[in-house]
Formats: sequence, structure tokens, C-alpha cells
Amino acid sequence: SAEACVEAADDRSRDYLSAVKLAYLGRGIEAATILEALVNRYPTDLLAHRLIQSELFWNGRARWMLNITEKAAPFWSEDVEGYASFLACRAFSSEEAGQYSQAESYGRQAVELDNTEPWGAHAVAHVLYMQGRHEEGDEWLKALSSNWGATNQLRHHLWWHLCLFLLESGEFERICTLLTTELRNPDSPLVRAAPAATMDIQNVASLLLRLELRGVDVEEHWCVLADICAQRVNNHTNAFGNLHDMIVLAATGQFEKAEELLRNLDAFIESGHGSLFTTYRVAGIAACQAMLAHRKKEYSKVIATLSPVRHDLPLLGGSHVQRDLLYQVLIDAACRVGKSDLVSVYINDVRCLGFERVGNLAFYRNALSMA
Repeated sequence: SAEACVEAADDRSRDYLSAVKLAYLGRGIEAATILEALVNRYPTDLLAHRLIQSELFWNGRARWMLNITEKAAPFWSEDVEGYASFLACRAFSSEEAGQYSQAESYGRQAVELDNTEPWGAHAVAHVLYMQGRHEEGDEWLKALSSNWGATNQLRHHLWWHLCLFLLESGEFERICTLLTTELRNPDSPLVRAAPAATMDIQNVASLLLRLELRGVDVEEHWCVLADICAQRVNNHTNAFGNLHDMIVLAATGQFEKAEELLRNLDAFIESGHGSLFTTYRVAGIAACQAMLAHRKKEYSKVIATLSPVRHDLPLLGGSHVQRDLLYQVLIDAACRVGKSDLVSVYINDVRCLGFERVGNLAFYRNALSMA
């Protein structure tokens, strides 16, 4: 149907269609390459920039994201429509590539030009967390939160970021309140319209597990995702999404469903080729196995499964801040089996990922005291 809508002479539309078809088939790197060629011809095509960033982000290609935005940057200015949104793209690419000062500058500029620009707020929040500036992050997001009314599910993710800052200050009750009022309010039009939105599942599942790792009882909160994730054991469009499905299935005691998910993943990786399948083969299945093992208190298995692929985790997609949860699980397992030497190794890995003040993060500070 889409083919019939695109004229042969419309090269831009044909490139869009080709990229979408490849992405649908799990060949996101090929899709991003087509879109990169498109923005080389049309460097102020904002939609192409957003789609490229999405594909490369979910394929763990931060440096590539940055190269594309930097090449296009000279063609952008305040006179070009969508400049604030481009700055937000540039900010997030810079942050994930470890260029924090540039990222913060671009993100703040984006918000100054348009205080409703959520991706600019998001990029700055990432910088502040990676640099251990938690009080600043709290203030930054709280000051902007009233501007997110027209934003899509990203608004829930911004509240998730605020909860990460609150986690560092020990405001657990406040976080649990935000879980049901902002991150996953059952009466929210966004939640009602898309109850299985992958981003929302990731937000809630990862936050609950982070709270549990700090000894907070959140058992009553897991059930809101139990049925949804049980219905996603055949949905393999996003490895990071399946990882969080596994977290929920394991946390809610749905071990048969968890094993079904693993069996389906084994079959899935034999069914095609492309970046999505590579992700599952290299790191996705192992990460899911580790989450299940951790819930079953099989801590040596967590280490045996997750440690060998820990440097391949960027392939899962997600940000450094999101994937940090996997290191927390790995370190928790090492602490529980008395492997203090491994704790030191893993925490050094976290530093190398770009977390500038690991000692400012309560979980790692506590782990270091035990190592």
C-alpha cells in the first residue's frame, strides 16, 4: 500500500519507505545508512534526524549518532524551523558519546528556545546523572515538569529520570507515589491509549528493580505489568524491551512464561539476519537469562551469563543510564557470592562507561564499601 503512494521521482519519500521497510525487518543499521545518505542531501530534514537517532540509539551506535548531527550542524540556525528540536538531537548524541559539556550546552539552548522541548530536558538530565550532579538534576526536572503536558510517553520517561535523582537522596516514598501518578497512572490518556508501550514498561520495571536492590519492598507494584508482559513473549522487536519483559515475568513469579520467552528467543535468532538478530545473539538472550537467574537467587549463574557479554551490552540499545541497571544486578550477584575482586572490576567498568563520580551513586558506594 505504501509503495502505491510514492511516486518514482520522489527520491526522499522512496528513501523513507526503504528505511522503514528495513527497520521493520530488524535491519536497523541498513535503515540508518539510507537515512544518513538522505540527511547528507537534506541536512535540515528534522524527521530524518529523529528517525536516525532512534535507529542508532537502539543499536548502540552513539558515536555514529554524533557524527551525523555534527556534520549537519552548520546548516542549522535559529532561522531554520525546528532548530530547538535539532539542538535536542545534537545534545543527546553528544551525551551518549561522552561529550558532556557540549551536550549540556545544546540541551539548555534547546529548552531556552522552547521550554516544552522534552528531548532537550532529557539530554541535560542524562548529563547531570552521568556527572553525579543529583541535586541539580532534581531541580532541573522539577522546574520543567509543568511543560510536559502535550508530550507523548517521553513525559513518563522524564519522570523516571527525576525518580533516579530522588533514589540517590533516599526519597523512596516519593518515588512510589510518582510511580502511580506520573510514570504509570492508570487513568492517564497515554496509558489508556497504549498500555503496552515499551518505554513505559522499561521505566516501571527498571525503577522497581532499582528500588528492590536498595532493599525497598515494592511487591504490590509489579502486578500492574504482569499480564502485559506475559502477552509479549512472542514480541521480539526490541531486545531491551524483552529484557524488561523478563524482569517483570521473573518478579511476578511467571517462570513458565519466562522460560517460554527464552525458547521463543532461541527460535527467533534462527529466523533472520540483521542488526536486531545480532543483538539477541550476542547479548540479548544472555541478559534475559541473567535477569531470570537473579530473581531465582542463582547468583553464580548471573555472573557466568552476564559477565562475558558485559562489554557488548550497548548493542541492546538504551542509554548508559538505563543499561546501568545490568551492572547493578551483576555487582549485586558478585557481592552475594563474596566475589569482591569482581566487584572492583565491574565498578571500574562503570567508570569507563562515563559515570564520572561513581562514589556519588549510593548503590556503587555501598558495593565499594563491601569490596
